[in-house]
Amino acid sequence: MARRLAQIALTLARLTGIGAAVYGGAVGQLGFLLGGIGIAVIAMWLLRRLPAPLPVLREPVLPPAPDQVYLDIAAAHDLASGAVFAARINTIAPRAKLPVLGPTDLARLGDLIDARQRKKDQFRLSPPIAVIRQARRGVDITRDGSSWLGGLPHLGDTPWPRSATGAPLHHLAQIALEDLPDHALPPELPRAGSLCFFVGSATGHRVLHIPPHSMGPTTLPATLPPIAASAEDGDQTTMPPVFARWPVEFHPLPAQDSATAMALAFGDDKGGAPDADSYAATAPALARPWLWDTALRVVHALMLAEQDIPRTIADARARVADHGDRYAAELAFLIANETAFRRYVQAAAKWVAGRDRFTPMAPEDIALLETLFGQISTRPNRQPGFALFYRYARGQIMRLRDARNATLMVLARGKPAVYALLPEPVKTDLDAHHRLPSQNRWHQMFGAASDGQAQTGAHAHDHMLLQLHADALLGWGDMGVIRFWISTDDLAAGRWDAVAVTRQST
Repeated sequence: MARRLAQIALTLARLTGIGAAVYGGAVGQLGFLLGGIGIAVIAMWLLRRLPAPLPVLREPVLPPAPDQVYLDIAAAHDLASGAVFAARINTIAPRAKLPVLGPTDLARLGDLIDARQRKKDQFRLSPPIAVIRQARRGVDITRDGSSWLGGLPHLGDTPWPRSATGAPLHHLAQIALEDLPDHALPPELPRAGSLCFFVGSATGHRVLHIPPHSMGPTTLPATLPPIAASAEDGDQTTMPPVFARWPVEFHPLPAQDSATAMALAFGDDKGGAPDADSYAATAPALARPWLWDTALRVVHALMLAEQDIPRTIADARARVADHGDRYAAELAFLIANETAFRRYVQAAAKWVAGRDRFTPMAPEDIALLETLFGQISTRPNRQPGFALFYRYARGQIMRLRDARNATLMVLARGKPAVYALLPEPVKTDLDAHHRLPSQNRWHQMFGAASDGQAQTGAHAHDHMLLQLHADALLGWGDMGVIRFWISTDDLAAGRWDAVAVTRQST
């Protein structure tokens, strides 16, 4: 204020001096002229030396904050209703360096808080139900059972579901609701018909409620894409578009400490994929290549390596260019032996051509396969024969044991005539110790997640319709964990399109 008054006074003095100087010049009064000029100059000099004004401090304009920030603050301060939120949030927001909310935002977020509170109040966590693959003895897993994992769904007149881009989705499970035990199920859950669960390879999902009626498997869409690349597909470079089918049974679990209940019921279950070498004592035939299926897998891997020769040599040239002579010998070997390797692969392909993959190999053929694989083995510190052509190729079977295990898996989940080829001790072990997807992990409906993960965030008060773990016997070796969620309101209204999916890597 003082600076402003001084500025006004000096400006008036300057103007007065200028006026006196003009008057003196006009009437010929030298005193007025000189005096006016002096006053104006002094006033101007003083004006320039006034201190600069202090900057005006204004409260910064804060950018809008996401709704979730206010909702998190509301939860932290126990603002459990829209009315309490509206009354208190604008006293809390400035302390958190957040903009205060206007009436529209207060009402909108208050309604959201009230809706979440209603959802929490009406939600009752149902006890879990373990979903267990049935024992195979006496069961045709390709046809039997009214509830199953994988395979083809029975959709009746319902079209096969598709993703947003129009691609058909992969079928994961069909659960007959009549099969579920009366185990404090959500009262909103229908008790007739089936639920069918679908997912896309990367994104997209659907859950369908199929009314009860007589029907058979739905025809596979012609455009259904393959599931994924796999070393278990013999002469196929990708898996088929359908997972292996396996009927299931249901085991009710307590709401608390379900892991202990599962440990009591399935504590000796090893889960996961069986290992052919583990049967060396009870089924010694599996300790070496046994069926032509194993030989066909090895030769298929060789054929992929032959197809990859141009890329293999190009990559070797790049390594020499990047690292100098360190890789020069490898490049020279590949160039010099390309023709010989091609002849080697063609001879192997001719050897297995026309073989029935599920017939036993003669002893001399087993020995020949072991010798053949020895030429491409890439064991540490050993690069025999044609190993360099195989080392960087697609679809490698790194050990002959890998091919034997792949054959074992196909038998374990195959049609009855294929399953019958397994030695009896292997069948017994599969039924006794390999019905879970992995040790201490199981498929499940309802309850809390079976891996101990808390239900938090968006699905804290949703029903877990189905949880599926990676399961090698179904061909789900790298699927991770998929969970399907639905709210109580959507379950009561049958809004199956509202089901959400979460995917978790393992």
